[in-house]
Amino acid sequence: MGTLQDALLKAGLAEEDQLRKGRHRGKSGAGNPGSRRAKDHKPVRKKKRSGGRKTSAESDLARAYAARRKAEAREQEAEKQRRVAEQEARRKRNLELDAIIKGSTLNRKDAEVPRYFEHMGRIRRVLCTPEQRDELNRGEIGVVNLRGSYLLVSLETLEKYRAVAPDLVPSLEGREEPEDDGSHYPPVPDDLVW
Repeated sequence: MGTLQDALLKAGLAEEDQLRKGRHRGKSGAGNPGSRRAKDHKPVRKKKRSGGRKTSAESDLARAYAARRKAEAREQEAEKQRRVAEQEARRKRNLELDAIIKGSTLNRKDAEVPRYFEHMGRIRRVLCTPEQRDELNRGEIGVVNLRGSYLLVSLETLEKYRAVAPDLVPSLEGREEPEDDGSHYPPVPDDLVW
């Protein structure tokens, strides 16, 4: 019957020079491949070697992630500052528009006639009296948008409003449809038989 060392050699799990080194270490068990200290010792040494290489790669990766987080944080802060500045500008503009409109709207509570128009890509309406509708159609009064509400105003107020917020003054002119000359239709193929 052979020893454990012989069995390890036959199985190819150990080499003779490893076993000789183990014999020189003495009886402490450090050289015995089956001992607990020998098992713990070898992986620790390997971890230290490979850990040194990983530390450099891991530190590069950690630095890259940290730089990315900082860049994202800067971008988020810049976006937040931009939104705050936009909100402040909008608030100031609304206060200025309130001052222009204050006491100068022509809307009446008894208005029941809708006047439709296009603004911001959608069909909108303002309620007016029949007389106001005629004035609107003749261009004697105008319409402005204040926080989603459409208000009737004089032309003088309309011009002041337009100077501050031209995007909130809808055009009441109807769109002229181009004459149908047939040019927008695709050409009829010559080989088409009816």
